[in-house]
Amino acid sequence: MPKLSRRAAALTLLATPALAQSWAPTQPIRVIIPFTPGGTMDTVVRPVQQILQQELGQPIIMEHRPGAATVIGTQEVMRAPADGHTMIMIANSFAANITLRPSMPYNSLRDFAPLAMATVVPHVLVVHPSVARDFPAFIAAGKRPGANLAFGSYGIGTSNHLGGEQFRELTGIGATHVPYNGAPQAYTDLIGGRLQFMFANLPDVIQPAQAGQMRPIAISAERRVRELPDVPTMAELGFPLVLSDSWFGLISRADVPAPARARLEAAWLAALTRPEVKGRLEELGFTVLAKPGAEFGTEIRRYADTYAQVIRANNIRVE
Repeated sequence: MPKLSRRAAALTLLATPALAQSWAPTQPIRVIIPFTPGGTMDTVVRPVQQILQQELGQPIIMEHRPGAATVIGTQEVMRAPADGHTMIMIANSFAANITLRPSMPYNSLRDFAPLAMATVVPHVLVVHPSVARDFPAFIAAGKRPGANLAFGSYGIGTSNHLGGEQFRELTGIGATHVPYNGAPQAYTDLIGGRLQFMFANLPDVIQPAQAGQMRPIAISAERRVRELPDVPTMAELGFPLVLSDSWFGLISRADVPAPARARLEAAWLAALTRPEVKGRLEELGFTVLAKPGAEFGTEIRRYADTYAQVIRANNIRVE
């Protein structure tokens, strides 16, 4: 993952100092969380909440609006006034929904403005220990005549589902997707041998890997991670195009005035680059990116384009 630098926040402030300082919030700021309380998004927001309040001079309120694969929460942002007091934290599903849910009541790329890409959790390719000892052996097993490995995911259209389908296409292995309603049962079935492999969030695999219950053989990240120093990246293994991870970022309505967007962006970048925040999030398994809005917008489009190809090629549909 890219090395974090305070330059991200500093450059944003230097580029538009007057713009960022010409707006100040006048009421509490809502961060819409489009999932139920207690999830990973809460874990990302909590370490920065107090710092954001200091930066912006107003309370930061997490407001959970789950349902309809994040559409309900996103609609709430569209209904809120375009005054800078409401934003939403999004994940990979925002990019996937563009193709998976074409009838959404908003245009994801036109109606929203990226503010900051906060964190990412790389996905680890893990296999049941009986399948293979390493990546080459796994690919060989998947290419045997009649091979049909079962791979799990957190649900249809999730980032590790789409990453798994893309991986299957790029490697040419024989595999079938088995969707689950979240991670716990998928991990249980992988450990039990009912699944042969899956792409899993890095923090979730450390303990079972140490216990020998699952074997990490590759990681979808730009460089190796300290938690699994012996596990090679997909690029090292010859598959740099595999795109499988879980990221989180902030967006607002596109028609929020530029000074408000600039101030919110600068506040988030300043909070994310604080050593105590970075350290805490890294302890929890996140890589802090702190990418400004323009870079985040480029990333959203990159993921949306890749996901669209995978979804269409595999005729993936959601109910």
